[in-house]
Amino acid sequence: MPGHLKWRLFFAGLVALNPPVSAEQLVRHGPYEIHYTAIASTLIPAPVAAKHGIVRAENRVIANIAIRVSGKPVAAVITGTAENILNQRQPLDFHEVIEQKAVYYLAEQIINEKDMIRYTISIQPTGSEETYELAFQRQYN
Repeated sequence: MPGHLKWRLFFAGLVALNPPVSAEQLVRHGPYEIHYTAIASTLIPAPVAAKHGIVRAENRVIANIAIRVSGKPVAAVITGTAENILNQRQPLDFHEVIEQKAVYYLAEQIINEKDMIRYTISIQPTGSEETYELAFQRQYN
């Protein structure tokens, strides 16, 4: 199976592997569909993690953001933070992953056991003067 297909199938499966607190993992802002998830890094297959420099460990999670317009991927500038219940904040350093028909933005965080993490993310799609805010939280066991 080609590498790009494995990568797309992997991200398509993230929703099934990690049911969110809220069933919604898609928000719409104007013409943009913003897809998001955050999962344990250990769910990422070792070859995929190695290819993209992702550390697989029990205390690491990955935030994944993708933006689309009319079914086509859109590049963006994405910044954000992850904050735990003790209000300890980590900046999120998103890096872009470009595949044939997809663009993903991934950021790693270190968590403690049973952390509740609040994500606050700002997204400015390329070509847009608007910045869109995304906020969600995840409980990790």
